[in-house]
Amino acid sequence: MSLREISLLFVFSGIMLTTPLLRADDSAVVFLYHRFGEQQYSDANIRVDQFRKQMDHLRDGGFTVIPLAELIVSLSDNKPLPSKAVVLTIDDAWRSVYDIAYPLLSEYGFPLTVFVSTDPLDDGLPGYLSWSQVRDMAGNGVTFANHGAAHISMIEYLAGESETEWQQRIVADIEKGARRLTEELSTSGQVLENVFAYPYGDYNTAAAEQITKLGYFAFGQQSGAVGWLSDRRALPRFPMAEAIAGMGGFRTKAASLPMPVAEIKPWDPVTTDLMPELTLTLGETNAKLAELACFVSEQGRVEVNWIDRSKRFSVKLRHELESSRHRVNCTAPRDDGRYLWFSHQWIVR
Repeated sequence: MSLREISLLFVFSGIMLTTPLLRADDSAVVFLYHRFGEQQYSDANIRVDQFRKQMDHLRDGGFTVIPLAELIVSLSDNKPLPSKAVVLTIDDAWRSVYDIAYPLLSEYGFPLTVFVSTDPLDDGLPGYLSWSQVRDMAGNGVTFANHGAAHISMIEYLAGESETEWQQRIVADIEKGARRLTEELSTSGQVLENVFAYPYGDYNTAAAEQITKLGYFAFGQQSGAVGWLSDRRALPRFPMAEAIAGMGGFRTKAASLPMPVAEIKPWDPVTTDLMPELTLTLGETNAKLAELACFVSEQGRVEVNWIDRSKRFSVKLRHELESSRHRVNCTAPRDDGRYLWFSHQWIVR
């Protein structure tokens, strides 16, 4: 068994891993987009001028935009990544991907992966890509990956549904999405068969176990950079939309590094507790931990309680969670001005 396999065994089993071989710089930032130039969908849309400024920064700022497949190979085989590596992904396969994002990214020569929910394309729903457009993009180097068939939340049960029935339903949806992608793009070689993105970014431990059994690397929608300690069941991506697409924040995120989190308690983001407490255990890091700060959506900066200085801390909320989804973001600077970043999602049920 390789060092990489041993390391993953410890991480996936929830056992703390501390090793001098941690490589914070050997990582990638993955950005997530949905719609382009569709201001009526502001929560999921980025303006064209915002998107172009972001791509200008990646082109001119010393970044290397790599294919998602290269990141997956790095995670699988412990291979190094370019300095300041960035990956661009788009979820759902809206029509504006073809009309706006695809031609614009072609100008920059940047690789792209689109996570496709296949049912809307099969049904010919307005506003979505057509399969002919998907094949056109695939013929010009765009890769595609599984986002399920019906874009269902992986944590929601139907009325009267048993645990077994729920598992069978979500697995069937994932497998249908994979099958339809393969059928439509069988000759292109542009399907990433071992990569999945959770619709809405929703996952829990049970859903993640199904993803692992199916052999996928899975991506959520919680923020942060991806490193070799990142959990392949729920890899982070930085979501981009109009309200959070400002260049100041984008520069910080693009240059961010993974916080070496070796243990997360609880790992499962779904909770019935309105005041859940998150505890993180760190591996070795050169970050300025005295300046570590954590923020919770709708609560701002919250208290960090060090249980074991430089190794373990907990994040305490200021007040009860009110809405269904919240994110905990923890950052710590390095001497070079780059930030280590970790995010955890709370989904209140």
